[in-house]
Amino acid sequence: MFEAAKLGASPEQFVNLEAAIGYIASTATHAGEVRPWVRNVETKVFLIIGGRVQPQNGVRQ
Repeated sequence: MFEAAKLGASPEQFVNLEAAIGYIASTATHAGEVRPWVRNVETKVFLIIGGRVQPQNGVRQ
């Protein structure tokens, strides 16, 4: 299960990562803002913050 949020909207839940990414696709980003973001609900790990993919295990992707 994944959760995603974009500017001006409450977080939504999705059954797969592709659907969550699709939800935030083409969402504008703003300086100092953390949205749009995507996180894995089970592990509570943020995969995308501010529209940028986050490094996993210390490795930048």
